[in-house]
Amino acid sequence: MSTLRFFAARTELDAMSLLKTQSAPAHPAFSAIAMRPDAWDRDTFWRFADNAKEATEALAAEKMKVLPQLPIEALRRFCTQYRFFTIDYISDLALLLAKLPFGGLRSLLSEILAEELGEGDPAKAHPEIYDRFLASIGVAPRELDRALPENHVVLGGLTEELRERDAAFGVGLRGMGGECLCQTYLSVMFEHMRAHPYLRENADRIDWEFWTIHTGEADIVHGELTRRAIDDYLRRDPSVLPELAEGYERSITAWNLFWQNIFDAYAPQPRAVS
Repeated sequence: MSTLRFFAARTELDAMSLLKTQSAPAHPAFSAIAMRPDAWDRDTFWRFADNAKEATEALAAEKMKVLPQLPIEALRRFCTQYRFFTIDYISDLALLLAKLPFGGLRSLLSEILAEELGEGDPAKAHPEIYDRFLASIGVAPRELDRALPENHVVLGGLTEELRERDAAFGVGLRGMGGECLCQTYLSVMFEHMRAHPYLRENADRIDWEFWTIHTGEADIVHGELTRRAIDDYLRRDPSVLPELAEGYERSITAWNLFWQNIFDAYAPQPRAVS
């Protein structure tokens, strides 16, 4: 079997396995590392990226169904953990920008970073907006610094890899991982979270601004623009394809593990018996 046919078969099997059970592994069954460097082209990369993203979204959609049934205190703690991803993403994006050459991708990601930081207004920085959402659903200030130790390790590992690896790996790790995957995952979370009885009953008093930003048209456009900029980046230098794919695979693995740790802590599910 050729490398490309092997890749296609493995991605299809992986998507099916993710749909079968909520206890699916927190990493893709296929591997970008296993691909020969000379087997990559732009079409292969985008098939790889799209299949991996679809499989991850299917897993998220299945797992997030539990959110409306959580006790409200568990839901508060569940939501609080995402703030640590947002905070680390901003710092990592700044680090990635320092590595990138001048060009369209660097300029676009710099605009996204400016928006994340409130474009000069700290009250509009996305972590601040998210904290206002948390406060509006009853999260106490003392809870805001209580990150899961396991996720502290996950996020710290991403930052360390971003420092050590080259720019192409970082684009897959934090450029694609942050902008092309996060929005759709958050949309699934928002859909199920807002069905929780407490959030329905208190909808008029909840600060929804963060979710309006991250599940609305603006963030969808961010994802589309990022994809185009990355595609142009690949056209200009096809040699970055293997590193970019490896970085994106690593991002998906970390993203799924990050959320699995949160589910295990606040929304444990019975494990499927194989």
